[in-house]
Amino acid sequence: MLGSVIVKGRTSSKTDRSERAQIVDQADGGDSRFFIYLLFSFLHRADRERRAPRQGDLDLAIIAEAIAIAAIDPRMRDPQFRQDYGRMSQIVGIEGQRGVNALSIAASTGLPRETTRRKIKRLVELGIIVEVSRGKYVMKPGYLQTPAIRGALDNLARETVRFINECLDNGVLKLAPQKPGLSNPDLRD
Repeated sequence: MLGSVIVKGRTSSKTDRSERAQIVDQADGGDSRFFIYLLFSFLHRADRERRAPRQGDLDLAIIAEAIAIAAIDPRMRDPQFRQDYGRMSQIVGIEGQRGVNALSIAASTGLPRETTRRKIKRLVELGIIVEVSRGKYVMKPGYLQTPAIRGALDNLARETVRFINECLDNGVLKLAPQKPGLSNPDLRD
């Protein structure tokens, strides 16, 4: 399920940027009760998927996801890395990740430092993250490829597409063709 998005029968890819449609909000999109209803429904379904493989603890999910993001964030701007590891079936080893500390994770998630430290300890115990050096953590290689996590990620992708389609179907968002030569800095590949 994880992969390209089909927009009006076209596959969105880096090579057809000038032809790509963009999703834009309607004039009252930010003030639409129906949009907020759809958004909250999506977030509820997404949180349920995020919680499930982590013993029902959303903070564990938030911290694990923050570590996973921070560990590869600088590399995601490298086209070669994205080509080599663009598919979820490709495992990023420890050497391909940058260790991140509890203070950085607490700052990025907004969770208290002590809560973050306690949850990091639990994530290590569960085999979700590993400590690569004193106080530096990365995602355990292969964890994202486990059946439970792959299933949750596939469900999250489906829920995201469902949310977008519900917004489009109900006129809260609309497709607007992108004018050739213009790029939207908010839409990054």
